[in-house]
Amino acid sequence: MNDPLLLSRRDLLRILTTTAITAALISARPDEAVAAAKTGSPRPVRWVPGIQLYTLGLTSHDDLAGTFKQLATIGYVEVELAGHYERSASDLQAALYDARLRCPAVHVSTRPEAGRWDLSGDLSKLASNLKTLGSHYAVVSMPLLPDRIYNVLQHPPAGFDTAAASRLYASLELDDWKRTADLLNEKGAALAKRGLRLAYHNHGFEFVPLPGGTNGFQTLIEHTDAKLVDFQLDIGWAVSAQQQLRALFALLGDRLRLLHLKDVSRPSTNVMDLASTDIGTGIVNWNELVGLVGHSRIEHMFVEQETPFATTPMDAVRVDYAFLTKLFAAT
Repeated sequence: MNDPLLLSRRDLLRILTTTAITAALISARPDEAVAAAKTGSPRPVRWVPGIQLYTLGLTSHDDLAGTFKQLATIGYVEVELAGHYERSASDLQAALYDARLRCPAVHVSTRPEAGRWDLSGDLSKLASNLKTLGSHYAVVSMPLLPDRIYNVLQHPPAGFDTAAASRLYASLELDDWKRTADLLNEKGAALAKRGLRLAYHNHGFEFVPLPGGTNGFQTLIEHTDAKLVDFQLDIGWAVSAQQQLRALFALLGDRLRLLHLKDVSRPSTNVMDLASTDIGTGIVNWNELVGLVGHSRIEHMFVEQETPFATTPMDAVRVDYAFLTKLFAAT
């Protein structure tokens, strides 16, 4: 948690190849999803192997082109960027294209943050970068933090740790979540005019109870425009917060368009505690998840695993790929 990149992620938290292989891996067609929604019958579940690159802990000094090729060799087809690694969108796109990978989604910040694209100011540049990458989704990975929280996270006191961060995030109030919803509506409208979609990604603190029997997650759903804002559900964070996946899928409905596939070994002890583990070795009910996906309109599903790793991050994503490939092939 003292690693600066990890602190930033947690606390501040298409180009399509035209080969026959890629075509065969494309996710379920929209017409299948619509038919499933109308009839209540499950659609065929095809996992297009995707990975959120935050998993690998990459920095601007790493060999991104080589890493992309390693992922493609494992079998991954899609990546979701956690940041730009101080590279231009055109350079990233070229490396992805060379590895025969595509990038349908990118995580962005609500405020300027080193190494990441953000929603501040004119969105023309962000939209241009996403289109260069072939991305369709800009995914907001953290709420708009009020200054009373943001300033502490920018300049943490001595001894700042996960428990301290948890107390800060747990202090988010109903009005804070409504301000985030307003921001999402505003930026979602601006991106929609440019042919892009905005989505919100959860952690654990969205589920902290608020007065009136609600929470941050439900507030965002209720106060954002369904025509402008979609959602990316992080399975691991939700299960860690002891949420029922079936209830969350029902609450989100057709607005659930992206997933983070993540496993955890136990429930969390605070809202920033995450006992991440190799997929298939934790407490997530993966068979239930497959059934839920079959009744959804989810378009992209990305592996994401966080520290600690039993071996190395690259070894972990091999294990994750093997488990999920077998899981979805059995449906």
